[in-house]
Amino acid sequence: MTTVFHRLWPAIRASLVIIIAGWSPGVYSESEVTDVRFWYGPDKTRLVLELTSAATYRVFSLENPERVVIDIDQGRLDQGVELANNAGGLVANIRSGRPEPGIFRIVLDVRGKLGIHAFLLNPSGAYPHRLVVDLLPRENGGEAHSAQLDLREEDYLVVIDPGHGGEDPGAIGGSGAYEKDVALGIARRLKRIINWDGRMRAILTRADDYYVSLRRRVEFSMERNADLFLSVHADAAQRKSAEGASVYILSTDGASSEMGKWLAQRENAADLAGGVDIGQQDPSLQKTLLDMGLDWKIRESYDLGLALLGSLEQVGGLHSRTVGRAGFAVLKAVDIPAVLIETGFMTNPAEEQALQQELTQERIAGAIYRGLSAYCDEDERCPPRTRNENIYVVAPGDSLALIAARLGVSVADLKRENPNRARALQIGQKLKVPL
Repeated sequence: MTTVFHRLWPAIRASLVIIIAGWSPGVYSESEVTDVRFWYGPDKTRLVLELTSAATYRVFSLENPERVVIDIDQGRLDQGVELANNAGGLVANIRSGRPEPGIFRIVLDVRGKLGIHAFLLNPSGAYPHRLVVDLLPRENGGEAHSAQLDLREEDYLVVIDPGHGGEDPGAIGGSGAYEKDVALGIARRLKRIINWDGRMRAILTRADDYYVSLRRRVEFSMERNADLFLSVHADAAQRKSAEGASVYILSTDGASSEMGKWLAQRENAADLAGGVDIGQQDPSLQKTLLDMGLDWKIRESYDLGLALLGSLEQVGGLHSRTVGRAGFAVLKAVDIPAVLIETGFMTNPAEEQALQQELTQERIAGAIYRGLSAYCDEDERCPPRTRNENIYVVAPGDSLALIAARLGVSVADLKRENPNRARALQIGQKLKVPL
């Protein structure tokens, strides 16, 4: 028996660690699971269970076949919740049952051996109690974002940070549109046009609909030695009439406006909605960088902000013509020029509708690019231009309207410059761009 026990002890110990880590102390009344959601990121699959109250739970793994088991004491499944249609990512199947009275069990059939991190979140805003279970491939030592682009040491690297994502929708418009979707749409278009430039390279902190913690957004930029950091948003305002774009940089001594203060408070609380174990947060997000480079960072961020405002004004109204200052956490811990761009307000019905449109997103992305390019012209760290600005190479999905919006010219001008080529676009086709 001793030999058998010693042979089995590593597996038993591992299971016990997981069980203990996932245990939530206290005695709770019956907790009902009212919603089940999966989010699929490059580094993990996340399961979120919405609960009517806090709960005592245990999470552990089983082998042959590989399973993850979630036991909730005094739990039950709401009659309207369907489990079978929710599986995906690292989860092949999901089912539930009662192994014994008083215990509600969810079983995940998973794809291979996984690491597990589980934690409870208290109610936050519109969110009730949540049990979050992150499933992590054990061979995955980090996030897969780096696969977005082959980076070179000499690249002038621009990190584009689409705000919110996954569990955190950001601001929600009156018709139900999500800030996270608008931010990602603009960021993807901006990445594309920056990489067309040739002298700059762009990469996203998130490439799809999943949440990245504020801490990880900062780490992502610093690990890749980024040169610039642009955080893209389309936030809310207390007044529905608020409209137009804004640009913010870090403030070390309070916000420059009540709007900036309010927006910073909202953005800094994003981890609560996004489903982050706050106990694991890096203290660097709670303090300002106090080094010799801070003055340089703020000065350069301000110059970048001015360039962006000048170009954004050409495609739509501005909420403020001055660069705002506020204590955005995501701007505090990066030691490079960093700005947060509010492209508009989801709480304004007209802007909510416009921000969802492809052409509007393209115009905004193009304007941000032109402001960035103007800043790059004055930055000695930025390499000289390597492409012919008067030539555009047609890419998949292009149309004359999208190209015109992206480059800040009119369709009529494009047709005038390309009388025979612009009628039927082909991938790889070269178009003359009016300067």
